[in-house]
Amino acid sequence: MKKASLLRFGVGLLAASMIGVAMADDDRDVEGVIEGVDAETQTVRLGGVPYYLTPSTDYDDDLNDFNDLREGQRVEIDYVEREGRRIVKEIELDD
Repeated sequence: MKKASLLRFGVGLLAASMIGVAMADDDRDVEGVIEGVDAETQTVRLGGVPYYLTPSTDYDDDLNDFNDLREGQRVEIDYVEREGRRIVKEIELDD
């Protein structure tokens, strides 16, 4: 009986770890020059595509918040796609 419980526990751990990997697989990244900044919608545009920043967006390098973003900056963005929107997880200046 204990072996069966341990086996089910192990299978559950394996399934949980696979779900975590699957969720990480939808992370994407893009590099480019900011073409536009829209404070009202909290978006930046790269390649004609809007990227939505949220309160949980992580700002790196010399970027502290949305107000530090400017047209012409070269950035790297890590994002996920949700309901047709590209939601920014992290944004940093690109070297």
